[in-house]
This record gives sequence, C-alpha cells and structure tokens, in this order.
Amino acid sequence: MKNKEDFQAFFRGSVGRALEQNAPLRDYSRFRIGGTADFFFDAASSTELVAAVRAARECSFPYYVIGEGCNLLFDDRGFRGLIIKNGVRGFSLGKKAGEIEVLSGMPLGDVIQLCLEESLTGLEALAGIPGTIGGAVFSNAGAFGCSIGDCLKEAFLLDENGRERRVNREYFDFDYRYSSLRAHHSLILKVILNLMKGDKKTIKDRIEEILAKRKKRHPPEDTAYAGSYFKNPVLTGGEKAVAAVLLEEAGARGLKIGGAAVYEGHANFIINRGEATAGDILSLAQELKKRVKEKHNIELEEEVIFLPAASSML
Repeated sequence: MKNKEDFQAFFRGSVGRALEQNAPLRDYSRFRIGGTADFFFDAASSTELVAAVRAARECSFPYYVIGEGCNLLFDDRGFRGLIIKNGVRGFSLGKKAGEIEVLSGMPLGDVIQLCLEESLTGLEALAGIPGTIGGAVFSNAGAFGCSIGDCLKEAFLLDENGRERRVNREYFDFDYRYSSLRAHHSLILKVILNLMKGDKKTIKDRIEEILAKRKKRHPPEDTAYAGSYFKNPVLTGGEKAVAAVLLEEAGARGLKIGGAAVYEGHANFIINRGEATAGDILSLAQELKKRVKEKHNIELEEEVIFLPAASSML
C-alpha cells in the first residue's frame, strides 16, 4: 500500500490515532536539521509503538523509529514515509536485587537519576549522554570505560517478523559502539539492567564528576550538534586511537563548510552554526575523513547516522 490517503486511514483504524502530516524533522533532531516527513507519529505506549510498526510493515510503507534524535542527521529533503517517535517511558525495580526494568523510550538521564534515588550503581559513567535507553542499547553507548551493554541482562523486542520476544545479553553481540540491532530490524521495547546497591553520596559525587568532565570538552547546551561524529578507530593490533586527536593532527580545527563547523574545543564535534544543511554536515565530514586518511592512513567511521529521504525499514 503506497497510497498516502489509504495508509492514513489504515493506520488510524489499526492504531487508534491519526498521523501528523508534513512534520518538520528539524524539531526532532539535536542537529536542528531536516526537511519534512510525510507522516509522523509519537507513540505514547508500548501498545501504540508495536501497533504503529506493525501497521507500517503490513502495508509495506517506509518507516523509521527514532528516540530523541541525538545521534541522527535527517536529510534536507525530509523523509518519504513514516517517522515513529518512541515516547514510551516507564521505570520499575526488578524482581531481584539490583535489577531495574526500563521501557525503551525512557531518557537515559532520567534512568540515571532514578538509579541515584534508589542508590543503584553502575550507570554513573554514562551521565550526560543524551538520548533514550533504547537508543543507548542500539549503539552500545558509553563513556569513560563503561558501556550500557556491560549492565544489560535481558531485553524484550519486537523482531523483524513482528513477534514479541525476550532475549538475553548475548543476543546483542556488543562491541565498541555496536550492537547486533544495527544488522537487523528488531525494535527494543523494554530492557532489564543488572546494577548493584551502592552508597547514594558516592553515586551522586561520581555523577557530578562525570558531568563536570563532559562540560569542559563539550559545546554549550544550546549548541546544535549530535555528539561525537566519528567512532574512535580500532587499530590493527586492537589498540584504540582517539578520533579527536587524529582529526586535530590532520588540521580539523577551524574547518567550516556552509553552516557546518568543527567545534573549536573538540575536533570530533561537528556543529550547526545556525543555518547548516545536512549537505553541509556531510561535506564537512567527508573532508575530515579525507584528511585523516591522508595524514594517518586511517579510515574514520561515522557514529552519527544519516537517514536519507528514501531510506526505510520494512
């Protein structure tokens, strides 16, 4: 079913709410870049999220699920299909000591705050990382030697066949900024994290320490950017190089293309100076990759995901 009017009617009948039309995607991106999506739906419950995905799949209608748009660059041309925002939130203590159950649209920062209130330790190093818990698991987000995958015990998914299933940690094949979700179309609905009881003051002090470190090297809060643009490359011997250092040595500081610029305080941040297009960001990123390749013979890999207008998950 490719007809937009037919899909709108089918979706409303299946999910119970109408779709927003011609939604400006720049409003859902930390880059503040992007054209309009044909349709947009903000799922407020797991039932709505599952129903929305199933409706799109049943109609073979292009769709893409987003969280808070923290690691995502939308196309200047928008998206020819349906953008589903995962707004599903919820947090509860698990059946066993130290376990917590979190719905996938819950902001990571809120999860860390709730863990502090419950004196649970294990996530402090992730303080200040934006996005949802589902997005964090998708990319195995982490910092300061800790990744979300280290704490994940189990997850509930909607798999590529539309079935809800429970999987363990091994399913995700976690690696540096990688999970197996990048290779298939399963969608996280809920995660179970395994943490430990700790001292509330110690946890609070650690969170504040991490936030202070991030504040020193990251752009001001009102800056439009998507965090680290490139992954830290893993060298032949297994050692990690620091992308920001490679970029600095390759002359990244001060580079600008259109409205896109390399942040003066950290060479691995590309910022929108106000009127940047996705084309500006992509062109600058390509120039940075070229310079690092010429200087160090290392191929940088993007951490930020670019979503083309015609891209889809079916």
